Amino acid sequence: MAEENSPPSVPDTSREASADFAPAPEKPYTPAARRKRRRNLVILVVAVVVVVSGLFLWRYFSSYESTDDAQADVHLYPVSARVSGYVIQVNVNDNQWVEKGTVLVEIDPTDYQVAVAQAQANLANAKHTAQSLNITVPITSVSTSSQLESASSGIEDASADVTAAEKQLTAVHAQLEQAQANDVRAQDDLHRYKLLVDKREVAPQVYDQALASAKSSTAAIAAASANESAAEQFIQQARSRLTQAAANHKSAETGPQQVSSTRARVRAAIADVEQRRAMLQQAQLN
Repeated sequence: MAEENSPPSVPDTSREASADFAPAPEKPYTPAARRKRRRNLVILVVAVVVVVSGLFLWRYFSSYESTDDAQADVHLYPVSARVSGYVIQVNVNDNQWVEKGTVLVEIDPTDYQVAVAQAQANLANAKHTAQSLNITVPITSVSTSSQLESASSGIEDASADVTAAEKQLTAVHAQLEQAQANDVRAQDDLHRYKLLVDKREVAPQVYDQALASAKSSTAAIAAASANESAAEQFIQQARSRLTQAAANHKSAETGPQQVSSTRARVRAAIADVEQRRAMLQQAQLN
């Protein structure tokens, strides 16, 4: 009975528990384990990089449409130079963002500098021509008026010379007729006195006087004939001067037209000056 009332015996588990919780003995860290651990770490890093890259590429390409016949709606702004020439310097790069007024390229200015100099010379020459023509307008006006007056006076003088020459010719012709009449009488007297002197009815001195008178009348005819020829020639000269004076007067009558023509040339020269000035401005803009 005593054995039945005694508490049951409890097995001693403290030693077993301490044996269960005792640390396991560490395994030795070999080089193979190190290589395996390093390989696992590299694989993990590569996997992370692949995942991140894939995520980035997915987000990038998901914002674009993929098609075989796509069309883009864009705004094109063509850029061209005002003038042509050789480019000596480019101030921007491809696809560079630029502001308004930015100098993109520089063109060789040599040809255009020469053009500006030539335009300046042409403008100066046109101004000189216009000034010269403008000066000639009053000179031409005065000259044409003077020429017209001189031509009118020349006509009057030539007409007077013709009239005087005609009168002189009339007088010389009358003198010739008188000399011819005197010569006829002198020749008749000489013939008569010749017969009388042969018959000894008159003195030889009378015959000699008749002979001298006949010779004198013959010489007077020759002189009158020469004067008549000279008078006729003078008339021809006077008439030629009259014709020339009439031509000069007709030419002088065109004086107003010459003045108008000179003024028209002045206006054309002034217009040429304006054109040259515009060409110079264009060359300077280039």
